[in-house]
Amino acid sequence: MKRYQIYLNPQSVKMIDTFQKESKLSRSLIIRLAIDSLAQNLIAALPEKTPIPGALDPLVGLLRDAKLEKRDIVESIDDIYLKD
Repeated sequence: MKRYQIYLNPQSVKMIDTFQKESKLSRSLIIRLAIDSLAQNLIAALPEKTPIPGALDPLVGLLRDAKLEKRDIVESIDDIYLKD
C-alpha cells in the first residue's frame, strides 16, 4: 500500500465522520473502501480489452505488499488496512 495526500470536500468529511461514529470503522478505512469501490466501477465501465496497468487480483496484491514472513495471513491484512 502506498500513502497519498488528498484534499477532501468538508461536507464529504462530515458525512464520512458521521458514518465512522456509527460503524466504528476508521475514517481512512472508509475512504479506502470507497476508492476501491469506485476503482472497480471505473474498470467495469472500460471496454473488455483495455489493458489496466498493474491490475492484479486484490489478494495477490495484498500478499505481495505484505512481504509475509511466516505470519498469519489475517494478521498481515489487518496490519495493512488498520495502520493509520
